[in-house]
Amino acid sequence: MKTFTITTLLALIATLAAAAPAPQDYNGFRAQITFIGAADAQFTESVPADGSKFYINNPLSISHIHSEGGATCSFDGIDGSHTVVVGRQTVDVGPPQTQISGSCLAF
Repeated sequence: MKTFTITTLLALIATLAAAAPAPQDYNGFRAQITFIGAADAQFTESVPADGSKFYINNPLSISHIHSEGGATCSFDGIDGSHTVVVGRQTVDVGPPQTQISGSCLAF
């Protein structure tokens, strides 16, 4: 009886593992993001669009974030701002502040 129970349990675990969905494949798309500060000072980053968190290492205080499109991105500022950019658009950051991290997910 004990052998039957263990065998059944192992078969159930194997079945559940085989039925688990495969992780979504990352196609390598990178979002092109431009961070715009005062007096049109700016910098552009090419960031992964796989949903992973990335860090921004530029101290420029940012007033606007522009995306070339193809992804939904969110960014966090050093003073607590949270800015979301969907597709190709420019979004205001309020109040202007250094951006410290973000994540993007391709459409």
